Amino acid sequence: MRLAFHARGGAVLATAIGASRAQVAVCDLAGEILARAGFSVDLAPGPEMVLTSVVRRMGKLLAESGRTVADVRGVGVTLPSAVDVETGRSVSPAVVPGWGDVAIADHFTARFPGPVRVENDVNMLALAEQRRRPEVDDILVIKASTSIGAAIIGNGRLQRGALGAAGEIGHIKVADAGGAVCRCGDLDCLEAVASGWALTRSLAASGREVRDARGVADLVRAGDPDAVRLVREAGRRLGEVLAGAVNLLNPALIVIGGDLAYAYEPLVAGVRELVYQRSSAIVTRTLRIAPAVLEEEASVLACAGMVLDQVLSPEAVDVALSATPAPLLG
Repeated sequence: MRLAFHARGGAVLATAIGASRAQVAVCDLAGEILARAGFSVDLAPGPEMVLTSVVRRMGKLLAESGRTVADVRGVGVTLPSAVDVETGRSVSPAVVPGWGDVAIADHFTARFPGPVRVENDVNMLALAEQRRRPEVDDILVIKASTSIGAAIIGNGRLQRGALGAAGEIGHIKVADAGGAVCRCGDLDCLEAVASGWALTRSLAASGREVRDARGVADLVRAGDPDAVRLVREAGRRLGEVLAGAVNLLNPALIVIGGDLAYAYEPLVAGVRELVYQRSSAIVTRTLRIAPAVLEEEASVLACAGMVLDQVLSPEAVDVALSATPAPLLG
């Protein structure tokens, strides 16, 4: 029996939920986007409202793309939080109150057929970057957006840590932060002085009309001197923390993504200054720093790819074929 791959024979749903914005997409089995939407989210009220809104958008996009729930083969979800990839639950305690130990996967399993994969957003960014750069085995990936997080590719493998919380650099304490209060409730975290959330507050207090990290980057690209200065200083703060990580991990490449990376030049200038100043010469001798893929659809494409890897794995295909009735011969 001769088989051919039929990309339109099903669909996967993908959502990349960020600290202030979410992307939702319907993709075919080749990973091509059939329909996509982005919208603002507020994580503070808790997961129920956000996840319900995501499910509603998924239903609308299925209809727009001419698909039904019966066509769904799986769902991929990324969150700005540590997750247990085996159970599909967020890890507790969570940085954002109310998001710890939540059965994220169950929320989608109850509404759509197929497997549900849940992953941390920065880990997903790291896996996407690894696919783009298969020749690099050791990568430190940074997402600088509303919040700040990291992911580690070591010896070609994603390093999750004992509880799936590796890379929580946003809540490392930094010197001379002046008792800045972080969203997590603690003082002097990196995020309290260098995240998109912190920079937005500073610029808004000075009279700028800015609502989020992307707005901060837009001000930088427009040449606003205060925005340029603040982003460069944020880069220095980030570089201060990364210097320790570089000494510890000896990555070949640092990749910087997230909304603040749209203001790449001043951000990376600050990072580079402190990393090279405070890391040992041997670990920076061949170190490279590069931008991540910045297209908004990249996050949902990577998320869809995570599901397709499972749905189209040899094992899954064998199971599907064994369940297919044999053709009648006559």
